[in-house]
Amino acid sequence: MNQDILNYIESQKVCVLAVEILDGSPHGATVHYAHTSDPLVFYFETCRDYRKAEALFGRTTSRATVVIGTDEHTTKTMQLDGLIELLSESEISAFNNIYLAKFPEKVDKLKDPKYILFKFTPSWWRFTDFGTPIGKVVISSADGPA
Repeated sequence: MNQDILNYIESQKVCVLAVEILDGSPHGATVHYAHTSDPLVFYFETCRDYRKAEALFGRTTSRATVVIGTDEHTTKTMQLDGLIELLSESEISAFNNIYLAKFPEKVDKLKDPKYILFKFTPSWWRFTDFGTPIGKVVISSADGPA
């Protein structure tokens, strides 16, 4: 994935996360995210009582979609499809380093056991920039290695 796309992902804090809940229907929510670039993995936290948590506790992995760049003033958008899953105990330290570095104000909140940590691993992505001098530019994982 080219550095301009990674810079765009890094410049944002919020995305829409849509997950497939247990009855097969989608559920979308606007959430904060942090990520790693190599490999590309997105990290989230949520309250175990929220609807998206159903998908995390009902299966080992669930299908999900992430959309970054959803306001009308942003000329760029990123869509990704992949899987979500709860973090293993061995991944929590990495989560803390990545997620809490971006959102240090959440340190105390995440001490509450009602919050759960999970990740999204994309299997496909598409980046679109509508604001280039040559017009709309679309780059996809289908165009080459992620």
